[in-house]
Amino acid sequence: MNLLFIRPGISRRRKMLSPVRLQEPLELAYLANQLQDSMQDKVKITFLDMELERGSFKKHLIEIKPSLVVFWGEEGQEELVNEQASMVKDIIPGAYVALAGELSEGDNSPYVDLLFWKDPVEGLSETLLGIITERSLQEMHRNVSTVEKETIEEPLKEADRGIFRKYQDRYYFLQYGGTMEVTSQHRLEFDESSLVGKTDNPLRPLEDVAKDVESLVGSSVYFKDRDLWNDPKRLKSFLEILKGKNLERTYISVGNWETILENESLLEEFAGMGLKVLLMEMDFPKDEDDWIYKGEVLRMIRKHGVEPVIVMKEKMIQEDQEALSYWLKDRKEGLVILEEEAFEENRSIYNETSISTWIFLRWTKEFGMGEGMRRQKEYKNTLLI
Repeated sequence: MNLLFIRPGISRRRKMLSPVRLQEPLELAYLANQLQDSMQDKVKITFLDMELERGSFKKHLIEIKPSLVVFWGEEGQEELVNEQASMVKDIIPGAYVALAGELSEGDNSPYVDLLFWKDPVEGLSETLLGIITERSLQEMHRNVSTVEKETIEEPLKEADRGIFRKYQDRYYFLQYGGTMEVTSQHRLEFDESSLVGKTDNPLRPLEDVAKDVESLVGSSVYFKDRDLWNDPKRLKSFLEILKGKNLERTYISVGNWETILENESLLEEFAGMGLKVLLMEMDFPKDEDDWIYKGEVLRMIRKHGVEPVIVMKEKMIQEDQEALSYWLKDRKEGLVILEEEAFEENRSIYNETSISTWIFLRWTKEFGMGEGMRRQKEYKNTLLI
């Protein structure tokens, strides 16, 4: 049986992050690796990323001949899912269409047969079993609704990155192509669309995390969870493991202001192994001492040849936004990513800082004209959302 997973295009939420990140489809990669052992030999999984795919959608459908098509749909992709699901029904009339992701909670597309809106593992398993045993759609629909649970009780098996290998080099973090995410915490949910990862899920053994890095030969690695830098002892142990395995890579990670200020030696050691970017989650500084404190941490990061990316989520009043813009431009820092309320209310900061002349000149000096222009273009595109 041919099972086709589809990411219908880039969602609004992921588009916000496009100046720094085009993320691999981890939700579907996780789902692909949860199939029951009894299904492994009966199901062949193919994946289409329609954000990157340049081939004809119709041509792919005819070649794959899927029995089941599963879309991962996010907010703002309603029309895309509806259009592509309609094409599936026209070209492969006997195929079933299912929808997972946040759109599955309220989708009313006439071309979608099944919704995996709680636990897509159970929904997918029951659907595949129904197709194999030739159950009616009505019976499959009833069974899917019955088996889905509110929460996932056991940690997910790690993502099956093989499904998107053909696109792998095109998933980037800044100028670093082929960037793959490595988690240091177990996953209990499928949503991986946030730029920064988890803080309180069960921790994975550091040796397992290092094995993931070891398996990603030639890839850049993004450690997206907060625990490594939140715990200096855990970070030190992890660096010792990486060093013992001689795992020098291009690394990107989520930093911690206090850990960096108090443990500069860890920053220096990590930079020596290939750390290139640190994401720094930042609230608006409370007072003059806080401005100085954050400025010193950014100085330390730059000192060791690492590029900081400032991530902000809380909205700012206009006066605070102007103060932050001035402070960033004064430091010639331009990599700012806004999420959630900050993106909705303070998006003009991208014009005030990231596309400013001084920041653009810094980018072109350090990373070349091509990368400077790419960043500038992506920031402008983000303003148009």
